[in-house]
Amino acid sequence: MRSKLLTCLLAVTSILYLPLARAGDDYLIIVNKDNANTVTSDFVAKAYRGEAKTWPAGGSVTTVTLYDESATRAAFDKAVLGKSPGQSRAMWAQLTFTGKAVPPKMVESDEEAIKVVSENKNAIGYVSPKANVGAVKVVK
Repeated sequence: MRSKLLTCLLAVTSILYLPLARAGDDYLIIVNKDNANTVTSDFVAKAYRGEAKTWPAGGSVTTVTLYDESATRAAFDKAVLGKSPGQSRAMWAQLTFTGKAVPPKMVESDEEAIKVVSENKNAIGYVSPKANVGAVKVVK
């Protein structure tokens, strides 16, 4: 019984982490060029779940997200949060309502995400791999 449970947990864990292995094909994680923090996958997930509110080196994290209908948003939410954009929005509604976190700034395009991140040293966002990311630093 115990080995069946362990095998099942291993299979589920493998399936859950499979999207992370190919996530880079669907989006790029960006930060301000002056942001010297190390950005790990774990930190990105915590920031977009409202759990990481400050950078390790100091400063409030400002998350930037694309609009719900964006294919890049869908890929990011699925890979990083394990949710659809609608589920992500519901999670943020609850976090905001309870006062636990400030929701990400929603933008309409890669260009707008890049602009917001390039103008805010503490911002983090994601864009399509096709975006012109010259004004920001790509970390993943």
